[in-house]
Amino acid sequence: MVTHLVSAVDSYSLSDAAVELQCRLETPGAATTDDDRTVPVRIRFYAPDVFRFEMLSTPENPTAGSPISYDIDAVRRPVSLSATESDGTLRVETTALSLRIGLEEWAFEVRADGDRLLRERRDDRTAKGERRTQPLRFVEEEVNRWPLRVTETGTAFGLGPDERVFGLGEKFTDLDKRGRVIESWVTQPNGTETEFAHKNIPLYLSTRGYGLLADTARKTTFDFGASSSGTIDLRVEGDALRFFFFAGDRLKELLRRYTALTGRPHRPERWTFGVWMSRLSYQSRDELESVAETLREREIPCDVLHVDPYWMDIETICDLAWDEDAFPDPEAMIESLADRGFKLSLWEYPYVRVDSPLFEEFADRGYLVEDGTGSPYVLSRLSVDDRGGIVDFTDPDAREWWAERHRELAESGVDVFKLDFGEYLPRDAVLSNGKTGAAMRNRYPRLYYETVQDALRAAGRERPTLWVRSGWIGDQVFPIHWGGDPDTTFEAMAANLRGGLSLGLSGYPFWATDIGGFRGEPTPELYVRWAQWGLLGTSHARFHGTTPREPWHFGEDAEAIVRDYAKERYRLLPYLYSYAERAARTGLPVMRPLVLEFEDDPAARAIDTQYLLGEELLIAPILRPGGRREVYLPEGEWVDYWSGARYDGGRSLDVDVPLDTMPAYVRAGSIVPYRTWTQHLDGDRGPIHLRVEFGSSGETAAPREATFEHFDAGADELVSVTAVHATASDSVTLDVPPDVASARLRRFDDPPAALAVNDDSYERVADDPGPGEWTHDAADGAVQVTVAATDGENPLT
Repeated sequence: MVTHLVSAVDSYSLSDAAVELQCRLETPGAATTDDDRTVPVRIRFYAPDVFRFEMLSTPENPTAGSPISYDIDAVRRPVSLSATESDGTLRVETTALSLRIGLEEWAFEVRADGDRLLRERRDDRTAKGERRTQPLRFVEEEVNRWPLRVTETGTAFGLGPDERVFGLGEKFTDLDKRGRVIESWVTQPNGTETEFAHKNIPLYLSTRGYGLLADTARKTTFDFGASSSGTIDLRVEGDALRFFFFAGDRLKELLRRYTALTGRPHRPERWTFGVWMSRLSYQSRDELESVAETLREREIPCDVLHVDPYWMDIETICDLAWDEDAFPDPEAMIESLADRGFKLSLWEYPYVRVDSPLFEEFADRGYLVEDGTGSPYVLSRLSVDDRGGIVDFTDPDAREWWAERHRELAESGVDVFKLDFGEYLPRDAVLSNGKTGAAMRNRYPRLYYETVQDALRAAGRERPTLWVRSGWIGDQVFPIHWGGDPDTTFEAMAANLRGGLSLGLSGYPFWATDIGGFRGEPTPELYVRWAQWGLLGTSHARFHGTTPREPWHFGEDAEAIVRDYAKERYRLLPYLYSYAERAARTGLPVMRPLVLEFEDDPAARAIDTQYLLGEELLIAPILRPGGRREVYLPEGEWVDYWSGARYDGGRSLDVDVPLDTMPAYVRAGSIVPYRTWTQHLDGDRGPIHLRVEFGSSGETAAPREATFEHFDAGADELVSVTAVHATASDSVTLDVPPDVASARLRRFDDPPAALAVNDDSYERVADDPGPGEWTHDAADGAVQVTVAATDGENPLT
């Protein structure tokens, strides 16, 4: 191996928004030598605080471009670039950033408001003067006993002593990646207890106020202080080093920038936020319909039934054709399920078994990935003991074949497809577009998902729903993602949760877990504990595993608890759906690590076993046997979700709860919208009921406020819901949208003097208020307000 370092700038030129440098090289070795080549380094600004850095080690070769088509216009803002040269340093400045580039001796530094955000490290050496890490560089290897070819590029940046690093995809290790080597390479982790992951995003967000995205489809490795505690080392396979840099004061701002650039998902359909019931696998129509009937009889809310591989003949997968011996008259079955409020989801993987007649057809047509000899690349153990070939989605005809099958299934009533696998493209595989698996491995899942998503749109689905496992840069635009295949242990459950939170800090806002764990049979206790946060603390909720996951298989107590949490999820649908719309607009996740909301709190930065659902609800799952855990409450006032007890934040609680309780808290100053629970989410949406949690009055006469941004689906807009208690006049005003039927306002030891809703004065009554009336519940310290008459349950009384 021969390493070449960028050593100095030979020449440079500037344009309105870019600087291009021709850089000299040196080759360290027994004696460092100068290289007579130069390589171009280009820095292009798209906004005053967003730029793209590019070094091409083989500029004569038109290297592969970006892995996706970025939405540059979404981040573009006017740039005024100035440059000055002094004492061997070129300063390139915008209104937001100052870049300092060493000319006589290469150096690279980014500053904002005088603070250094990023600095290339050239001084990371041992006591003997040897380099621990290499700065801006490329590496060549010998091939065929003499010629050299470029194998990787890289650089090294300083890692501050108190700097925290987040992102990198669905990583099941600690949320803060400092001290770890992270490999960004779509792969099969076979569980959730390692750093390997299905969803890998070469993006990190730093608490120093910047984000860095490696702009590549190739395997990328980050060393965040593992080899040298003060250095971030970045290595990218191939001959080009490209990255986007974006500055921002807050992690939220960085996520907004990243998702604006790489894409944001549409808001999934309303029914997707209901419960999904699945196992590996329902094997017949009779079995599936029996589960549907039992769910309704036992009043366990559910919207989606999923069938894993056995909807097809298991010997001929993946031919995407019903096994009508096991599932006779599938269209009638789909219609029957729909009549009872169930949507249908079907499994697939992007492989064709060698035993299937489809294999020979695909091989003859060239629809399978090849092995370099012109033959299909055949792999064993694709799932368990099956052998098969890989569908080549770079072949337009293969893609059309796959899409047509999905159009037909969608038109017959199938609602959603679970696109499993997609991680197995070998490095030496050759695809129809002429590229190898080394270049396409991380891009393959996107081609797979695009094929099916486009087919669903062609079948009339405006917002197609996919249930997918793998991902790379920008693949958040294919909701919904789930953290596949955790074991049925408490340890795996905790790791799975960390993976979901890490993915949220990587731009993926919608995520689900396999409730109960995938591999094996959970104990009733583990099943309940997993269901509690899987139902009440995720954007989407699916029960799935290798054994039955329906609640009645775990005893009466477990069934009753899970039923209650499922009903509570359905009551919270207006809250979840509002955050789904916000996610589609901003890219911010529904599940939020504490650090995203409380970035300045040092304690919050290290916590990855509790989190926020949206901004108002704090979820603290029980992640070990028993009911005891420590719960950290950030600054502010917090209300126990279940009991209404109040706690000052900035401290930890030692809680011990029974099996039917998961610690959860509402942030004071919040409004949480509810609805009446239903067996499924089709049909009438029902009225909204508001839980208003005021904070304490304190010692001043300042008004108390509570707010929420509610998604009005009919108007397709977010509307502000506010409640204000003017303590000086002791009057309460509510501003609410038309679908609100009632509100319950807490933290009133005494009744207010007056109350108005949307500028209409309401009358106080002794009890049982009707429309335009309110009452005070002294025992609960609450004010109950009725805006409109409703039938049925009020979830807050």
